[in-house]
Amino acid sequence: MGLPEGWTKYGADGEEILSSHRYRALGNAIALPCAEYIMAGIAEALTKGGANDGI
Repeated sequence: MGLPEGWTKYGADGEEILSSHRYRALGNAIALPCAEYIMAGIAEALTKGGANDGI
């Protein structure tokens, strides 16, 4: 997923979160390298004159 090992091990209260709960929460996440790639493409399109140039 691109996150450091154990990044989701503890909650905001400092208590350890069960692995099953952590996996369920991360199951709906997007991998950071994918998000960076998508956002870089959007930024490139916006800095080159906008998305409406080809219309």
